[in-house]
Amino acid sequence: MKKIIIIFVAILSSLILNAQNRYEKEMQSALTSLYESKKLQDYKKIANKFEQIARIKKEKWLPQYYVAYSYTVMSRLDEEDTESRDLALDKAQEYLEKAKNLSSNTQETIILQAYIFQSRFFIDPNTRLSSFEKTSKAILDAVELYPNNPRANLIHGIQIFHKPAFLGGGAKKAKPYFDIAKKLYDNDSQTENSLYPYWGKNTNDYYSEQCN
Repeated sequence: MKKIIIIFVAILSSLILNAQNRYEKEMQSALTSLYESKKLQDYKKIANKFEQIARIKKEKWLPQYYVAYSYTVMSRLDEEDTESRDLALDKAQEYLEKAKNLSSNTQETIILQAYIFQSRFFIDPNTRLSSFEKTSKAILDAVELYPNNPRANLIHGIQIFHKPAFLGGGAKKAKPYFDIAKKLYDNDSQTENSLYPYWGKNTNDYYSEQCN
């Protein structure tokens, strides 16, 4: 009987390990595509991939998080259709709420929440001034809470970059935040081979060049 129990435990452990390895392999494949993509259509496929993983691994927060991030990026790439951009952000918010409920990692979910607010505001700033205060507060809170997170500094820099100069914005005022973010990305212990959030480096490089 004892031998049967040992064999059962060994088989069960092997199944659990194989399932975990498959999850990590699927996630890494999706993340590789995520960080290499540039087109709206590519992000749609990636979002679908993360949604598939999220349906299977309902207890994991990262698939939900990356669905939210993918839809957020889609809202920024689709510059023509306001309605579809808002719908993408509705989807992003839906999945971010799921990630929040599954994770104790408030740092990355708070930063992505600020990014979603910012993306929503940027769809049509002239008609969404009422949400400016909420957006700015979310970004300031993120960078004050997590000054050593490159993504927090990135979205703060983006906010200042697009703010009119007479309101204290512009490239010159934004550059220090992109510089900080660059150093943090360069020194980040996380790598593109990790499942942990690493997004934003290419975006930060783009804005840094605009400030030169």
